[in-house]
Amino acid sequence: MKMIEIPEIINKSKKNDWLHVFLVASPILGIVSRTIIDNYKLSNQNVLIVSLRDTPLNIFHHNNIKIIPDKFDRYLEKILFDAPSGRKIYKNINHPQKKFIVYSGWAYREVNYLLKKRNCKGHIYIEEGQGSYMNYRPYNFNKMTFQDKLKFNWRNRINPIDGEGFFFRNDAKAYIGLDRDSFPRIPESKKFILDNIYNIKKYYKPKIFGKKTIGLTSSASRLPKAEDWKKMLEILIQNLPDRSLLKPHPSFTSNKTAFSKFKFLFNQLNNKNIELCNSDVFIEIEMMYEKKNIIGPQSSLSRYASLIGSTYKQINLK
Repeated sequence: MKMIEIPEIINKSKKNDWLHVFLVASPILGIVSRTIIDNYKLSNQNVLIVSLRDTPLNIFHHNNIKIIPDKFDRYLEKILFDAPSGRKIYKNINHPQKKFIVYSGWAYREVNYLLKKRNCKGHIYIEEGQGSYMNYRPYNFNKMTFQDKLKFNWRNRINPIDGEGFFFRNDAKAYIGLDRDSFPRIPESKKFILDNIYNIKKYYKPKIFGKKTIGLTSSASRLPKAEDWKKMLEILIQNLPDRSLLKPHPSFTSNKTAFSKFKFLFNQLNNKNIELCNSDVFIEIEMMYEKKNIIGPQSSLSRYASLIGSTYKQINLK
């Protein structure tokens, strides 16, 4: 039997009964998180799953919470350097003295908030898509300039230039990916690769079997105006065959008002009997059951489509 390499911090956490807090902001983060739990045999009682951006949790059977930002959270974050979602996560850790480690795709605001807590014993980055394959150089959080902190707080990320960008802190304990090409600037000693990703199928029954073509929207943040939404949907519908599926980005479905406007506009433009795909559908797992043809903007799903044996056609939605 092949020996499974395990990060030292996870070994230590199992011996000392620490909590494992997974920040799940996308379906691929959900799949990797579930695989980590199984791969390293983490105790179900010591796992907390945190859904961000309306990410479905139907592949988990663990304690979980869904973080829905309040109306004024974005202003508290940007103006007061606050982390309302981070506070909500911390309140859901069973006991204030319970030691825990954090798993996330990169070092966003909530991660930095949790790492300040005395009972946080460290963090691990896990594969989350395109960002895990970029040449991001880990940075020293404690040596950020005031100007950089202002920029980071306003955007909650800084676009990298020549490998620079505030994505991965250099105090991370480990990086867990699906391919040796992930995390290219990370030493091999800190990198751990999962090779049993198909085991995820036992937690998920296909929901769209027989529907082979799926269109993906851009995120709402890339389309600030109503006319942008309309143009995006017109282009997508034009490129999709009759009776196919369209899956809205979580930025549309996580906000009731935005999703209501989205559906109204979609119903007006839909002239091909195209159906909206429910937010609890994991396209990455659906592709393990049946080859799919995905059509949409630049997305990390193109990498996983190729890996699993499906196709991805990238189109411009602006």
